[in-house]
Parts: sequence; C-alpha cells; structure tokens
Amino acid sequence: MPSLYFLLYLLFIQWQQAVLPEPLPASPFSADSPQSCAALLTQPGEPVSLPLPVSELRLLSWNIYKAAKPELLTDLHALSEQSHIMLLQEAITDEALLQLKPHTRFSPGYKGLNQQTGLALLSDWSPQLYCRFYQREPWLRTPKASSISRYPLANGDSLLLVNMHGINFTLGISDYRQQLERLSGLIKLHSGPVIFAGDFNSWSRARWQLVQGLLSELDMTRVSFTPDHRTRVFDLPLDQIWIRGVTLTSAQTLERTSSDHNPLLVSVHITTEEPGGDKQH
Repeated sequence: MPSLYFLLYLLFIQWQQAVLPEPLPASPFSADSPQSCAALLTQPGEPVSLPLPVSELRLLSWNIYKAAKPELLTDLHALSEQSHIMLLQEAITDEALLQLKPHTRFSPGYKGLNQQTGLALLSDWSPQLYCRFYQREPWLRTPKASSISRYPLANGDSLLLVNMHGINFTLGISDYRQQLERLSGLIKLHSGPVIFAGDFNSWSRARWQLVQGLLSELDMTRVSFTPDHRTRVFDLPLDQIWIRGVTLTSAQTLERTSSDHNPLLVSVHITTEEPGGDKQH
C-alpha cells in the first residue's frame, strides 16, 4: 500500500509539472519572473499612463476560497462598489468574477482537474505595469502565485501594489523566507508608496516574526483591525496588509460566510504634490 501512495504522489507531481502557468505574452509593461520584474521596476514605465484620479484609495484584499460558495458573487458585487482596487487570492478564471471591474489581471497558481486558481487584480484603472510569478510548495510542488502592479501618481511618483498567497505546507520556513525575500527585494527597488496585501499563511510564530522583520526593514507598517475578524490558525491571523508612504484612514474586517476567510477593506490617503507645487488632498 505505501508503494501505491508513492506512485500516486509521483503521478500527481508529474501532472502538476504539465499544468504549470504559461508565460505572459511578450510586453514591455509585463513580466513573469522576479528577474524581469526587477528590470521593469527600474524603468520609468508607460508614458501614456494616467495618474490615479483619487487621493483617497479604497482597497479590498480577500481569499475567496476558489469561489466555492454560491453567495460569493453577491458579496463581491457589493464590495466592488466599496473599493477601487480588489486584490483576491484563490480567485478563479470566471467571467462573472473577472468582469466586476473594468481592468483585470490574473496570476495563475494551482490548477485542479477543472479549474484554474490564482491571484486576481480587479481595478478601476489599468496598471502602468504588471508582474506575476509563482513559487512551488516544497511538498506538493503546486505553484503559489504573487503579483506586483504599479500605478502612476500625479507628482511623477508611483504606487506599488503587492498581492501574495503565501506558501503553506512546510516544516521550516526556508521556502517561505525565499518567497518573501523575492517580494521584499522587488519592493526595495521602489522608492514610492507601497501596499502589500494577501493571504500570508502566517500561522506560526516563526512565520509571523519573519514577515515582521523583513517588512519593517522596508519601513512598512502592518495595518491593525478593530474589531479583528480575520481567519486565525494557532491564534495568528493569516491575512495581512502592510503600507508605506500612505496614510491609513480606515481599516475593516467584514464578517462573511461566502469564504473561509473574511475580507479586509482599507482606505488610505495618498498625498501627492504636483510639479507646480500644489498638493492634492
């Protein structure tokens, strides 16, 4: 019997290799590896991109549990009205979901027999650039997606958005550290405001301390929620949002039954100074 389980495991690994995400189409404003993303982040970006038209940005982060519950779409419709940008984890390639906002980017992760899941960026505006890549779970070898998008601001600066679904099944934290260090290395290339959100799978004290250490070094601040309805494992919340260079104006965790996680909704104030010296408020 153990040999049968091992054979099934090998077959599963081979199948996962066969369904890995395909590369993005060639574009000067998109990347599908940390290396090519780093090269993009050091470039000025698409010159025709318009700056964000708001100074008060509302952002949602939510692991939607592969859209397995029928009431999810109703909740997402309501939340899309309350947010400018939605960062989703365990999203699916469903037209009804991906059409909630006019601009959509999808980052493939795990693929089941009949369903592709991953990260979704749903936005009222098109990003100036978009990076997507993944890291394998060390045991299952399934991909966990990460994405980075950038939006220009009126003062010539830009806002960086990071969305992550953290590696889950590990004994130690070396693979988890590698995933976070890849993202923190890319954040280091960006001097402007940053919002880093997602399902961090920060269910151990070692993982929690690693996140705290790496992102604090980047002058980022963890968003706190009161009341806090985030999903917890070993009394540690799995979902997190970190910010830099923006002012937090509100932070909510909303109780919903349409996923095994609750949505996180934050509002941040982006203070920009235009080249003439006038500030937007």
